[in-house]
Amino acid sequence: MLIPSGERPSPKGWRLGDIEIDTARAQLACRGVPVVVDRNSYRVLLHLVEHAGEDVRKEDLLRVGWPGRVVSENSLAKAIGKLRQALGDDKAALIQVVQGYGYRLTEAAEALASATPLAAGPSTASASVRKRSIPWGPAIFGMLILLLALLALSYALRPHIEARLAKTSTLRPNTGEDVVAVLPFRSLDRDDPLDLFADGIANHLREKVLSLPNVRSITRAESVAYANDPRDPAEIARDLGANLIVTGTLSMRGGNLAVQFNMTDTSGRIPALSRVFERPPSDQATLLDDLYTALLDGIAQRPGGYDPDGGGTRNPEAYRAFLGAATLFVGSRDINNQRRALVALEQALKLDPGYADAWFMLADILGGGGYWADSVDELVAGRKRAITAMNRGLAISSGNPHDYLVRSEMRLLYLYDWKGAWADIEAARRLTPKGESSALLVWKARYLASAGRIEEAIATDSRAAVLDPLSGAWRNQGWHYLSRRDTRNARAVLMLALTNQPESAHINFYLALCDIFDGQPSAALARLEHSSTLFRLVGTAIAEHEMGNRVASEVALKKLTDQFAIPDGYWIATVHAWRGESDEAFAWLQRGMHHGDNNVMYIPFDPLLENLHKDPRYDDLLRQLEIPEDPEFRAQETAHR
Repeated sequence: MLIPSGERPSPKGWRLGDIEIDTARAQLACRGVPVVVDRNSYRVLLHLVEHAGEDVRKEDLLRVGWPGRVVSENSLAKAIGKLRQALGDDKAALIQVVQGYGYRLTEAAEALASATPLAAGPSTASASVRKRSIPWGPAIFGMLILLLALLALSYALRPHIEARLAKTSTLRPNTGEDVVAVLPFRSLDRDDPLDLFADGIANHLREKVLSLPNVRSITRAESVAYANDPRDPAEIARDLGANLIVTGTLSMRGGNLAVQFNMTDTSGRIPALSRVFERPPSDQATLLDDLYTALLDGIAQRPGGYDPDGGGTRNPEAYRAFLGAATLFVGSRDINNQRRALVALEQALKLDPGYADAWFMLADILGGGGYWADSVDELVAGRKRAITAMNRGLAISSGNPHDYLVRSEMRLLYLYDWKGAWADIEAARRLTPKGESSALLVWKARYLASAGRIEEAIATDSRAAVLDPLSGAWRNQGWHYLSRRDTRNARAVLMLALTNQPESAHINFYLALCDIFDGQPSAALARLEHSSTLFRLVGTAIAEHEMGNRVASEVALKKLTDQFAIPDGYWIATVHAWRGESDEAFAWLQRGMHHGDNNVMYIPFDPLLENLHKDPRYDDLLRQLEIPEDPEFRAQETAHR
């Protein structure tokens, strides 16, 4: 545990070795010297500190570090790498990987002294005096069962996010985010089970806040210190550095659970929100939904302060729908959640067609993994609409380099619009300080590889890695080396990348391919256990084939087809191609070409398709991709000048 039982952490900050964390200012210092880390990495560190010694799920860290944003596990791995550099943790001894699960901070942090004396918790003796008689019927027993599930959910059970070729969310970095403090709810009946349920409600609301964009949550460790603080909520909020503070009480009223929900805006820009909800003890699910609705209603009254570049909205209902969509979609591959998020975004855009962030999130979902689609036709229509949504968002907001790179990728993957994709790369370059960044170069390298310019792509990867070793450039460079069957150089750069991203699905998949190419399929099977479900099934089908295990290869291929036929048929084609089943491979590739598969741009260089290269149908696929002779359109640019 982080601190001994019975002690309460201070809201001021933490000390971790020579590192001091100032939670009020969200700053780090090493022996008094400021240590600069980005906001996402800071949030990840703070969460690890609060759970020192515990195994923390990757999903938890993704939600905490990137609230309301859709990011891949690669983003988390980069943040961990940056924190290790900042903390001098070169050997990854302080922040350890928990294979297949997450990370663990191995040292406990010291809670810094608080300026405000903390109220002592009740002793065991006094706790026994507080108990009163309440009928313990089946409904109350059911409440306790749900409470245990709720507490477990708050700390552990969140949807598993498998890594894939995911794009970063287009939500803008925000300089004026709201900070919400959810203080522990109080039981007016002084009954221990209600005390526990009150704590569970507060945890549930904090969990919800973590999923909201442009909103930061004060942690439980900081908030519980004020459980019995008699001061005005606005004064407590100032201590915590929050501008929105949530408080509440619980009691039994006529056989029902009664919860009063209060939200105070310390800036005074909106009136205080106070609501009372009553539900039977057996209907806590509805009660929690009611409280979450109240939380959204309170936050949604303040959308005007967001996104000074024009991406936000001043329509409270539109903003509330957007918050709901963000909560449903962030990091989720659940089909129903993605479809519900789409409905919420449609509502937001109907209320405010000029809401750029809603257009960008809509594009994220429609142009992403495609797990929301029930059919190929629906997937194709969604891909086209994703580009339309990006166009609308860019027309409304001032735009930033990332937005143009996202649209460039969509134009290339779904329209084969090389000219438009390159124009967006150039637009991103013009918006980038000094005209070059690691993110720009990483996507440019992928673009060049798709055009068959592997040597140029590898050189561009190298430039990106020099600018930022954690940019993903080494991962992509390893894949590009593999296109030449150069496993020696591929392993070298992939192992460099693995140091800071040990759980990257792509890196482990590419290393497994190195094993297969080098005649070590059994080693590949062990490596694939650290990859995603998609890549594990692809690699397993190929490795088992190489080992002569036809039945095991067929089982893996069937699972792959059953789970990923609509969004990822391309990878089904690679298995058939490797096994020499050309007709099946070309059928799946043609399907991918016309059905919105976002992997078809690997066709010009994917080493798994080598068995198809001498077939005339392969040349026909390349023609369908309409690859230009001059993918950088230099001759046209010269003529324009």
